Order: sequence, then structure tokens, then C-alpha cells
Amino acid sequence: MKKFESLLLAFYFSFVGLFLIVNAGIPDTPVAVRPCPGVESKASLVGVYIGNCTVAPCTFTKGQNVEMEMDIDFLQPVERLEAQLYALIFGAPVKWEGVNPEACEDIVSIPDTCPLRVGAYITYGVKFYVERQYPTITTDVQYLLLDENGDTQICWIVRASVKPAE
Repeated sequence: MKKFESLLLAFYFSFVGLFLIVNAGIPDTPVAVRPCPGVESKASLVGVYIGNCTVAPCTFTKGQNVEMEMDIDFLQPVERLEAQLYALIFGAPVKWEGVNPEACEDIVSIPDTCPLRVGAYITYGVKFYVERQYPTITTDVQYLLLDENGDTQICWIVRASVKPAE
């Protein structure tokens, strides 16, 4: 029994250490985001945390990953979630490649996973890459989480500046 307890403690502390390392680049202060116009979110967005950004516009550096987390309170059951990220270039949505569409795989709070029940409070975390060939631009970025029926659970917009690495 002692060996089992030691293994369990080792696993726990390894996981906690990994969680702290993964979340080292995320600030404690949420950035203010705007709801998507004309879109009713079915879940409640509690906070969005983006890289080292606490005030928009957030800087997305070419050739680097952007780390992002959001805290969400679900108001209805959800079987699965699909993530979508867009740059709104002159108001037109341009899909931002590199985001895992299987959002349930990116839930970082424990023990939550899909399916999610009413009242589930999760932290969803993701990294996305800023391609070097993206234009140097300041624009709006839109993030969506859609459920298995295509209903919008979360939709928000933040101003971001895509800049070259220094």
C-alpha cells in the first residue's frame, strides 16, 4: 500500500508541476473582450487570458505561439465543442489555421472533460501559432466555441496587433 501511495503522490506532483509550467505564460489579469455582434452565446464567459496581454490590442508575434485560456460556465449540457479562430480583415473573417478544432481536448481544468453538464465551470487553454508570412496588421480577432448542434457556446472579439519578431 505504501508503494501505491508513493506512486500516487509522485503522479500528483508531476501533474501539478506540468500544469504550472504549461500555464507560466498566462497572466492573472483577464483581457477585456467584446461579445460578437448579433451572436448570442449559450455559455457564460467568465474571463479571457491571452499571453502577456492585459490590455488590448494584444501583441501576436510572428513565428511564435500565442497562449490563451478562458474560463467558461456552461448553462446547458454540451456533448462536444469545436474551436474556430478568425482574423477579421476589413470586417471579413479569415480563418486562422493551427487551432485544434477538437476543443474538448484542450480543457485544462481537472476533472472536466466532454460531455459537459449544466453548471460545468471549465478552463479551456490553447496555443496557436502566428505564421511568419501573416501581414503586419492591427485587426480584430474572433474566437468561437460551437457545440455539437452548431450553436455558439462562446464568441468574443479582441483587438490584436500582428508584429514581426524583434
